[in-house]
Amino acid sequence: MALVKKRYSILLVLALSLFSLLAFVPFGSSANPVAIRMTMDAGHAFAFILLSGLLYLAVEPRGRWKAVMITTIISMLLIAVVEWVQPYVGRTASLADMQIGLLGALIAISGMIVWRNLRHWQLRVAHGVLTVMVLSWVVLPVWNEWRALWLREQQFPVLGDFEHTLEQQLWKATGVALGQRTQITFSDQHVVSGAHSLKVETVNGSWSGVRYAAGDQNWQGYRALSISLYNPGEEFNMNIRIDDGVIHAAQYSERYNGRFQIRSGQNTLLIPLEKIAEGPRNRSLELGRIRKMTLFLNKNEQPQLFYLDNIHLVP
Repeated sequence: MALVKKRYSILLVLALSLFSLLAFVPFGSSANPVAIRMTMDAGHAFAFILLSGLLYLAVEPRGRWKAVMITTIISMLLIAVVEWVQPYVGRTASLADMQIGLLGALIAISGMIVWRNLRHWQLRVAHGVLTVMVLSWVVLPVWNEWRALWLREQQFPVLGDFEHTLEQQLWKATGVALGQRTQITFSDQHVVSGAHSLKVETVNGSWSGVRYAAGDQNWQGYRALSISLYNPGEEFNMNIRIDDGVIHAAQYSERYNGRFQIRSGQNTLLIPLEKIAEGPRNRSLELGRIRKMTLFLNKNEQPQLFYLDNIHLVP
């Protein structure tokens, strides 16, 4: 029994070491930060299934209920400490991480009780089914995020044609004012290509618009960026910002910034990539590592409604 306990203790130390590496080492700037963050968030569930399970097995010789109590207390403390320390090492504390970690610990502890101490097969089946359902709920958003990145690669040099629901993972609304958020939805109106366009409803304030996650795309070898935009209202001005992956959180002078007059009706914006590359003041924008593109209105401009479609690079 002592040998078995020692084996579980060694495995627990190894698992804690690996978890510390993943939890506390900053990952720096990522081409796909949302996918990485969501993957790390979901990983908390699996990490605490493993850690809490090994901890229970290591202290189980002290008695079943003592093991449950010790495992619960230490798991909760570990979850809290991890989120408290992360901001000091370049990571971000998250209530969602704590909740998912607690969920993993609960799965592990309840599993140890059901599978090691109870003989009712109905409870084991129920626990197994619930575990699969819960983990599927945790993993599904991450799976869809990575599928969206795959779709992005498959449809390039098209950046947005809005024919697949996964594109909602790539195009995100930006801007909040007085509790109201910019709204984006797929629409069958004012379509240029395919069956759908992207309907954008901005709000008054906070640089309202829509952002495309390019993920360090290579735009080299293309002549221009083409954007089809339908404006059902009066004329207004729109800003287009394009960042590369060279500088994280680029300032105004370190990225491409364009301002365009949007007429009433159908508009086609054709922006030469040579001009985009000349955007930064003291360097050339790295067209081989385009990180994101944002279409937005100036702060405190009147709300606007417009439709985007057939956004692509022109060979």
